[in-house]
Amino acid sequence: MPPLEGPERAIAWGERCRHQLVTAAYEALVVEGVLAEGDWLAVEQQLRTLDKASWWIDQRESAPADLPELAAAATSADRVNENPN
Repeated sequence: MPPLEGPERAIAWGERCRHQLVTAAYEALVVEGVLAEGDWLAVEQQLRTLDKASWWIDQRESAPADLPELAAAATSADRVNENPN
């Protein structure tokens, strides 16, 4: 995942939230759910564009299985860079 943008304290918290949410979403959707690995890769690519720490912090209480829908609903305001590495 690309580095997050934001204030220093928010970056550390955002990275922790992102790791926990993405890990839990993979578990819920791929390991225990019905999403194929290839479909997960498409979700992961979309998640890579969400590089604002504040977005991940705001989503920390969300259900992991909702992550693809939340990412799809994100706007350009939730992204610093539309084309992350």
